[in-house]
Amino acid sequence: MHGVRKGLVLAIPLAVLCLFSFIAGKVIGKSKQRMKWTGFAGMALATICMIITGFSNQIFFVVTFFSLCGAGIGTALPCMDALITEGIEKEQRGTITSLYSSMRFIGVSLGPPVVSLLLKSNHWVLFGMMALVGAIGGFVTLWAVRPQENKNKTDDKNSSKPLSGLMMKRAKAR
Repeated sequence: MHGVRKGLVLAIPLAVLCLFSFIAGKVIGKSKQRMKWTGFAGMALATICMIITGFSNQIFFVVTFFSLCGAGIGTALPCMDALITEGIEKEQRGTITSLYSSMRFIGVSLGPPVVSLLLKSNHWVLFGMMALVGAIGGFVTLWAVRPQENKNKTDDKNSSKPLSGLMMKRAKAR
């Protein structure tokens, strides 16, 4: 497979990622509980798909599970974006958002060279590392995101505190 045809096949997982990102954004709304659990489910789906993808190198199999992985990542991204922007106090929001955006940029820029190096070693090493990173992301989502849906509107600014927001607040208090 070469040329435009190969590009179209490679675009399938990205299209699935975009579609699920849109759907997840609509589904989660402003519910921080939904954001946490939908984000965790997306990371879990991505991790499981990376593990399963390690079992074969047939193009149909790989594209199918990359597409499912794209669904997981697409589901997790809007949840994490919303939790980061809504869960951090206004004074710290710009700093945290810029750090988050920088980390995403580093991932996008370093991802292809790292994947090409891992591909040279072994098929399982590549997908095992991706699954490990996904599992770590899923566990961090479970551990660090502690949403609390408040009935009281006066305490709305403390309704969800990701770990980074709590650490910034503690550092500022010292």
